Amino acid sequence: MKDLEELPFYLRSSGIVFNGETCSFESANYVILGIPYDSTVSFRPGTRFAPFQIRRVSEEIESYCLKKDVDFDTVRICDLGDVITLPPVEKTIKRVYNVISAIMKKNKIFIAIGGEHTVTLGEVLAVRSYSGSDFKLVVFDAHMDMREEYPSGAKLSHATVMRRIGDVLEFDNICFVGTRAVDREEIEFCRSINFGNFIDADIINQKQRSVVEKKLKKFLHSGDKVLISIDMDVLDPAFAPGVSNPEPLGISPFRTWHIRI
Repeated sequence: MKDLEELPFYLRSSGIVFNGETCSFESANYVILGIPYDSTVSFRPGTRFAPFQIRRVSEEIESYCLKKDVDFDTVRICDLGDVITLPPVEKTIKRVYNVISAIMKKNKIFIAIGGEHTVTLGEVLAVRSYSGSDFKLVVFDAHMDMREEYPSGAKLSHATVMRRIGDVLEFDNICFVGTRAVDREEIEFCRSINFGNFIDADIINQKQRSVVEKKLKKFLHSGDKVLISIDMDVLDPAFAPGVSNPEPLGISPFRTWHIRI
């Protein structure tokens, strides 16, 4: 684990900050971190540009949320910039782990903006190092990303990352939301370990809110520590057409917003 003073060796300015302003690290409650990485993407690259673009459009969104009665401008957030990513993927994962470990060591809540989903492994390893294995991972994703290898010979990629996370976190601590695109290998693996913690997109789209809440209540308990990971392809391509691996019949931002964790 690296100390906060060593973070400049792993970070660089993004040239723009989220919402157009940032407070000091010391005074912040939340810390935003960009991870511009997409080296294992197999279909359509470009997610490495997401941290910059998300920051750019954030300046044009009104800061007040009527539903939550919160003005974002009053939230103490520090934008640290971007992790300097490197090939191979293992080096980037290690850097993500080091930076997030240092952030959590200072009792800050991190918000990571990818980048491809593979970087989630670094986040999970950092949280596990800080909190132990006593936390749950809720994954909003069209895919399960639980292949053993993809492509052949590659143990760590965007299509295998949840398999690797399950190896260190245990699969019982993972729940998928919005799943709808899986490989036969993944289904057979899930059956072999009796894994059923997923809420498919059909249940959400059919407005079965009670079913969704029942499944989440069975998975999560009062006092649980939770890490939330959102892959934008959980949304239907009508709402998010520019993702790396779009899948039809996804859920809407409205439905996603109303899933309570």
